[in-house]
Amino acid sequence: MLSAIVMAGCSSSRLFVEHDYSYEGHFKNYESFNFLECEFVDSTLLCSDIQDAIRHQMEARGYRVSNRAPNLLISYNIFRSDLRFRGYQQPVIKDWVVREDDDATYKRIDYNLDEGTLMISLIDAESYQVIWKGYASKMMRNQNFKNNYFKGIVRSIFDQYPLMATVK
Repeated sequence: MLSAIVMAGCSSSRLFVEHDYSYEGHFKNYESFNFLECEFVDSTLLCSDIQDAIRHQMEARGYRVSNRAPNLLISYNIFRSDLRFRGYQQPVIKDWVVREDDDATYKRIDYNLDEGTLMISLIDAESYQVIWKGYASKMMRNQNFKNNYFKGIVRSIFDQYPLMATVK
């Protein structure tokens, strides 16, 4: 009985990770990225930790950092209050990229995300359209940001983005 109570307590605070993407994305053409300016004026350490974790995930997928004409711009934000967010149920991104089904539809899903949600957006640098968005909620239960706190969270988000860079 005690183990059931402990498990129930753990599951309610478990990290919630999800993503959605745009059917307008040219996922087969992306090979480079750079970051939009960090907006966390209260902590440059926070910016550095998150950017390092994102950079690691992008480079592991074969993308390269580019200061001149990157294909993708990366934006991220931590929401400091609860958030109502509209996401979408879609085909698995890897499958959609192979087929590029023009008839694919978005099925709307409304989420109530907790304070401290980290949202990472990949933006097509040419059109300035968000082509992929990954987010993790319930991550701020432990406000101790030591020892690469964001590394695992960012990895969990990027587990939802299995696409490799296009090598030309």
